[in-house]
Amino acid sequence: MVQDVLQFAQERVLSGERVALVTVTKTSGSSPASVGQMIAVAIDGTSSGTVGGGTTEFQVKKHAVKAIQAGEIVFSFFFDHSESGMVCGGEMSGYGTILGNENHLYIYGGGHVGQSLAPLAVTIGFQVTVVDDRPEMGEGLPETIRYVCCPPADYEKMITLTGQPYAVICTRGHKTDDDALRFCLGHAFGYIGMIGSSKKVATLFQNLKQSGYTQSELENVYNVH
Repeated sequence: MVQDVLQFAQERVLSGERVALVTVTKTSGSSPASVGQMIAVAIDGTSSGTVGGGTTEFQVKKHAVKAIQAGEIVFSFFFDHSESGMVCGGEMSGYGTILGNENHLYIYGGGHVGQSLAPLAVTIGFQVTVVDDRPEMGEGLPETIRYVCCPPADYEKMITLTGQPYAVICTRGHKTDDDALRFCLGHAFGYIGMIGSSKKVATLFQNLKQSGYTQSELENVYNVH
């Protein structure tokens, strides 16, 4: 059971989500839970594991989702089962830890630059996702790096963003750079970096301005020549 809980949490975290890992630390009376029981709860309310089931577990999951949404790191809980209408009585308390590194780096482009940058970023603490539309670009990447194979048209569907992640744009062409940059500018990235010549960047920025992007938005893009 614990293995399933941890695997669920790991899979969600590697996909870029934040997960609440909740543990029961104390019970009294006729509580349906026992010390050490665990449940992992994702932001959409899906979960793995149990802390006793019933109304109390529903409240724990609700509390966990709120903690994730509020950006909390840890939280504690206490429930008197009788107050929830449970005839068993008893009490239960515990704590939850929010998993999911806010330092998530999305690398748009799985070529030579992306292949070199991704493992380096992992060594300094980033969760890394490489995005490219070529299946072969994901071959050989370490298991610690998530690979999303999709065209730019599917970014919204395939990429789940949380917090204020980082982005590096180093795709294989101007059009895919433009697509990736538009996607990033439309979301709350904390940092957007892009590799390209001064001429390419000037052309991309001009096209974006004609599409309605402001100079202040474009000033948030850090360019490396």
